[in-house]
This record gives sequence, structure tokens and C-alpha cells, in this order.
Amino acid sequence: MREVKPRRQPRRQPPEVRKKNFEEVSEGFTAEDALAESQRCILCKNPRCQTACPLKNQIPQWIAQVQQGHLDEAYRIIRQTSPMPDLCSRLCPQERLCEGACAVGIKHESVAIGLLERYVADQAAKRPELKDQPGSLKPAQAKKRVAAVGSGPASLAFAQRMACCEGHAVTIFERWPGLGGVLRWIPRFKLPTEVINHHIEALKQVGVTFKTGVEIRSVNELLNEGFDGVFLGVGASRPSSPKIPGSALAGILSSTEFLVRIYFDSETLPNNWQPMGSLAGKRVVVLGGGDSAMDCVRSAIRLGASSVTCVYRRDEANMPGSKKEVKAAKEEGANLQFLSSQVAFHSHDGSAVSHVECIRMELGAPDASGRRSPVAVKDSTFNVDADLVVLAFGYEVEPTLDEHAQLIPPPKGIIQINPATGATAVAGVCAGGDCVTGPSLVSTAARSGIVAAEGLLRYFAGESWEALATLPASTSQA
Repeated sequence: MREVKPRRQPRRQPPEVRKKNFEEVSEGFTAEDALAESQRCILCKNPRCQTACPLKNQIPQWIAQVQQGHLDEAYRIIRQTSPMPDLCSRLCPQERLCEGACAVGIKHESVAIGLLERYVADQAAKRPELKDQPGSLKPAQAKKRVAAVGSGPASLAFAQRMACCEGHAVTIFERWPGLGGVLRWIPRFKLPTEVINHHIEALKQVGVTFKTGVEIRSVNELLNEGFDGVFLGVGASRPSSPKIPGSALAGILSSTEFLVRIYFDSETLPNNWQPMGSLAGKRVVVLGGGDSAMDCVRSAIRLGASSVTCVYRRDEANMPGSKKEVKAAKEEGANLQFLSSQVAFHSHDGSAVSHVECIRMELGAPDASGRRSPVAVKDSTFNVDADLVVLAFGYEVEPTLDEHAQLIPPPKGIIQINPATGATAVAGVCAGGDCVTGPSLVSTAARSGIVAAEGLLRYFAGESWEALATLPASTSQA
């Protein structure tokens, strides 16, 4: 019987050290770690890990190359399906995807697929000749002019496919001063700035043009200006804002504003916002249970808050975010109040928030999604003191385009596409990412950018837009 050795663990900053800095928590694998961990993979013939990956990465194939020390070939195989392994390896909740489906993980710890992917991508980043997507850059005469609206992972993946593989001229428009969309305010201890910058710089070097501080109000204007196709990757950036008594008090921020004010510098902050600065002596309360909530919790700890409490209405098992993020937050000293929900915000001085009134919850019958619905426990209210409250209830698509009435049919508030092609109801316009799915994963957004690029290429090759945009009879958009 084949011996399965323990999973390799990379060096990580201890909680008491990392809670005082914003450097990446994990140092990643060494060459020795990567070789040893790759050899734990049994190279399944019918790999469940590959099926569970949104990008359908050929995981056994590239891990087999790592086992043989062929990192260049491993990277080449990864890049056949993934436009951003440097990002996905750091940000995907692998425990719910590839690693959660790992056959080794049935009886032992799963293979550390995410860390192995990061190792291969980081080694490739040191080799300029490997950084571009497979396939040589096509000569400029092919060419169509294509616009992408938004600079998040969906648009970046779309641009790679159109520019790197096909040689088309791509211009990405971003209304914010910084590039990267949501990637730009993911905490640096999860995604270092240099990783994002390296990724964007690689796109610039193959001819992708970026224009910041430009808000596109009409896709038809872009088409009339000579663009042959448009990709909408506008994300879901508007914070969800349930009506809660007292929400107009000072000291209550959305998770977007909180994170942007931490991770954007003073020169690129929008809306006349000011950098967050130190939270020394402040009591911070974060409401919500997803990855954005954990980002806010862990960032507040690093800014020196005297206490950080996360209030979430379900139990830990039903939190929507990554389990490793929750574990890290607890290690760093966060106080997680499960089965609790906000009722109202209160103030001692009538101006700034001083405490959050909460109520205990219990799980009742399952809702439409299959998760058990939280139900308030009678006479169980309690207060949590707060100098700053961060609302992390998720995000919605912001209707900023003149064509939104055509693109977003009621009642879901997301752009409707043919999921097989990315095509919308507007000829020449495709879409992908969170503006189509609602808030989701970087890898899911990246895959949608690739699908949309392939759909637009079919349009350029002569297929009718009506055929590309028509939903198959057996398909309904989630």
C-alpha cells in the first residue's frame, strides 16, 4: 500500500507577529517543499479536483511535471486554462474547490494544490520569457478594436485572451484611479501589491491599454467610437445596505469604503476620502460573515484596534467565507459572535455610533438555498460597544450604464447573458464576472472573461449575434 506522507506546511508569520504588519502571511513553498508535496498527489485518472476547479485546470498533468522538476512545463499547462494562477492560487478557497475534492483527502490531508500552483506561478514570475499566456502574440494587422469596462479579474482575463492569443487591440476603462477592480482592495497580507502590479504590467507589455478615471456611461457610445466589441466586467461593487435604525450615525462605513481607505494611497483615493490611519484604542464591530467581513476584521486588527468583533447571524459552519480566513482571524484575536444579528445602532452623544444593539439567533427551517434560516430568540438582545462599525453584507451590481434596462431584466439585478458565449442582448456586447453571477470567486470571474472572449471571437469570425445571445432552451441563468 502506498504511504501517504503528511502535508507540507509553508512557513507562516506567527499570529502575534503578523497582526502587527501587512506583509503576506504565508511565505509559500520552498523547492524542497514543492517537490515533496507534489509527490503526495496520486495523479488520478478521473480527477475530481479538476472537475471542482472553476477554470478546469489540468491539475494532475501539471503536478506530474512538478514531480519531475519540470516547472516550465507545469506553468505552460496551467496557463492553458488559467489566465492568472498568481492570483487564483492566493485567493481561491481551495478547501471548497480542488482540495475539497482531492482523492487523497478522503483518508488523509488533501494535496496542497493551491500552494503548489502559487509556487509554480511565483517561479515563473522570475522568468520574463514565461510570463505571457501560451500562444505567440499575433501580428497587429488582425485587428479588431475591443473595449473592456472595468479592470477586475474578468476584464483582465478577457484582455489576456483577446490580446495575448489573438493580437486584437484591447483598451480597458476603469472609473477608479487604481487598476485591478476589487483586487486592489484585497488586503496586502493576502495579495501583495507587487503581484497585482506584475500582472497588469505583463498585459501592458503585450499591448493592452489602460485608461483610469474614466466612467463609461454607454456601451453604444463605445461601439459608435469605432470599437468592434465591448466586454462588461463592471463587477458588483455597490455595497448592500439593509435599512437599520441609526445607520446615519457617524462612524458607520461600508466594507468597500473601509478597505479602500486602507489600501489605496492618498493620491488615488476616490470620493474625497481620506486614508484610514491608525485605529489604536478604537472598538471595531464588523457585521457579516463572508470573505469581505474577514478582510475587514483582519485589517482592523493590524491597524491597532483595541477590540475587533464580528457579528454573524448564522453559526460558524454556515459562514459563506473561506474557512482558512475565519481560522486566521480567530488566531489573530478577533471576537466572533455567531448566531447574532444587528438590531439598531445607538449613540451616546446623538452624533457618532457608540454601540450596536444585537439579538441572539437560532437556526430554523432551511431557506430556498437549502441553508437553515436564522430566527431571532425572544428577549435576547445585548449590546456591543463600538467606535467604528463596518457593514460587510455583500455587494450588488450598480446600474451605471444607459443600456442597463436592456442588459438587466428584473428582478435579479444582474446582467443577463448566454452563459455559453457571454453574449448580452446588445449586439457586440458581452459580459462576465460578478455583474453576471453576483459576488463570486476570482477564478469564476476569470473563466467568464475567457468564455466571453471566445464568444466575441466567434462573432468576429462571422457568427450572428442573435445566435450567440440566444439562451439554449434547456438553459436558464442562475
